[in-house]
Amino acid sequence: MEDNRDKQLDDFIKKIVKSAGIETPSDGFTQNIMSKIVAQEEKITTIEYKPLISKTSWFVLAAFAVFLFTFIIFGNIDLNISWLPGIDQLAPNKVGFLDFLSQIHLPSTLVYGLSGLALFIYVQIFFLKKHLENRYTLS
Repeated sequence: MEDNRDKQLDDFIKKIVKSAGIETPSDGFTQNIMSKIVAQEEKITTIEYKPLISKTSWFVLAAFAVFLFTFIIFGNIDLNISWLPGIDQLAPNKVGFLDFLSQIHLPSTLVYGLSGLALFIYVQIFFLKKHLENRYTLS
C-alpha cells in the first residue's frame, strides 16, 4: 500500500516538472549579477583604527604620573615602607628647580591612593586594549 502511494506521488511530481519545463535565464543575466557584485564591493568600508585614548590624554596621564613619582622621590614625604628599605639612598640630591616640591605636604594615604589608582588605570587600559584588539581582528 505504501509502495503504491509513493509511486503515485513520484509519477505526479514527474508530470508536474515536465509540464513546468526548464526556465532559462535572460540574456544579460550574468552581466546583471556581476554588476551587482561590483556595486556591493564598492559599498564595503574598512574599519579605520582610532585609538581608545588620544595622544593628548596619554600626555596628560604621563605628566601626572611623572609628577606623582617625582613628588614621591623628591618631596618631603615620610615613606616608611618595610618591604622597600633605603628609598632615600635611591633619591639623588634635590635639584634646585624641584625645591618647590618639598613645600607641598600631602598625606601619605592620599599618595598611596593616587599611586594605586594610577596603577589600576594602567592595568585596565592594558586589558581593554587587548579586548578591543581581539574584537576587531580581521580573520
